[in-house]
Amino acid sequence: MKKIIIIILAMAATAINANAQEIFKTIFESSNKTLNDTKEDVSVRKIALFKVDALTYLNTKVLEQMSDTTHTLSPDEMMTLIVKRDSQAYYMYDYINLFIKEYSRAKKQHEKDNVMKIFRDASINFPLFNEPNREFVLAYYNRQDFLTQFSLDTDWVRANADVRRRLRGK
Repeated sequence: MKKIIIIILAMAATAINANAQEIFKTIFESSNKTLNDTKEDVSVRKIALFKVDALTYLNTKVLEQMSDTTHTLSPDEMMTLIVKRDSQAYYMYDYINLFIKEYSRAKKQHEKDNVMKIFRDASINFPLFNEPNREFVLAYYNRQDFLTQFSLDTDWVRANADVRRRLRGK
């Protein structure tokens, strides 16, 4: 009986892991496809570039944690990191889509500026890894030629909740 339970738990963990990786992979591949589609509008490709860079940064940081030789991770801890990465990827995707929707909905320049400020502030106020290389993670932050002027080092779950709260309070 104990063996059967262990096998069932292992199969469930594998299924969860596959689903988590599938969401991350789907968002990454979709963004990468848009980025490399030369028939797509340049502004859309720039948004896709940000997504690819944000996901690559997120994945790199998670892989660093998984390969840290000073601490051996249990399978549960590794699964937690994968699920965290997946959740962050989903909320980053949602965050950017919400930003585009709100920015597009704004009619006047001061309304667009306000939307930009809300989203930029949230992206910088909720770091996920507290990356010391600020120049790197803020590569998009002050780029006027990119609509997605956000930090790569963002806790997308918390930033998403913050912008939604602030947008409701408008």
